[in-house]
Amino acid sequence: MTSVLAPIYSAKEPTITQRAPSTAILAIDSEDRFRDYVEARAVTGGNLSPYNFTINKNQSLMNGFFTRVAVTELVFPWVIPNINRYTRIMNVTYDVGAGPVPGFITLELGFYTPAMIASEIQQQVRTLTGRADFVMTYGVQAGGVSYPVQRPIFEYGFLAVGATIAFSPFTPPPETTRKQLFDLLGFTDTNTTLSASGRGLDTYCQSTRYVDIVCTQLTLNAAAKDTMSQTVARDVLCRVYVGDAAGVQSTVLPSSATFCPPGCMPTTIYKDFALPKQIQWRPDQSIPGYLKFDVYDDAGFSLSDYTPYAQGNGANWSMTLLCSEN
Repeated sequence: MTSVLAPIYSAKEPTITQRAPSTAILAIDSEDRFRDYVEARAVTGGNLSPYNFTINKNQSLMNGFFTRVAVTELVFPWVIPNINRYTRIMNVTYDVGAGPVPGFITLELGFYTPAMIASEIQQQVRTLTGRADFVMTYGVQAGGVSYPVQRPIFEYGFLAVGATIAFSPFTPPPETTRKQLFDLLGFTDTNTTLSASGRGLDTYCQSTRYVDIVCTQLTLNAAAKDTMSQTVARDVLCRVYVGDAAGVQSTVLPSSATFCPPGCMPTTIYKDFALPKQIQWRPDQSIPGYLKFDVYDDAGFSLSDYTPYAQGNGANWSMTLLCSEN
């Protein structure tokens, strides 16, 4: 005999209980690379930089049957000056009537707005050439240059005839992918030819536009690996854009002395990831007590190279990771 299920006449429909998975927080602080403040005050050792350090504990950092790890929150003080050891020198060649003369421009290390950079280069060129009619501006027309609207570009020139100038990169470092002052100004090959005036391309004078935070111990189990358009691709915990520190859109014209793009002054970047990267994790594996963190710039170089600004407790950053069961 074939059985037939009787219809359900109950006023209540069957329900399925659903709720968010259980989670646990793994809090990371770069200052915890030191055992105490005695160690933090020292200026020796291999764990000085908050951009290249290890966390060492005698036990696992996290145990439990979680299957996902995600970065949900980040606080990152921005203390890397846009004029640093790699972006402070540029070659200059000028001819004021006696033939081409080579020289170079050197800016002091520190944070500079575009207007400050233009003013400092203008003063140094005037000293080199002995010509007080050399003008460099940002966002407005300079001597002999005709451009209809304000744009975030550097323009330069001599107000009177009889002088020409050219700029070029400083002696190239071994890493040809590293940005120099010449590149930070938005200059190209057209600026290497002697001319009475010239201009660069659009630039916000940033030494790097973002940084990548890497910890291979936390991304080891991920089956889906990260990739990027850089020559060297790394698995990252998160990418931090310097522009995140701006908060709101600037309403100041580029020609203003107060125009300050992100990265041109120290600040603190706070990021609350609405859609955090979910890193796969094996439920039978704990997070080890040894974690190595590295922070890289947009060219793939470690921020720890930017000494002496890569040291000190003022640069310590923190992040919150969420471990969930599914």
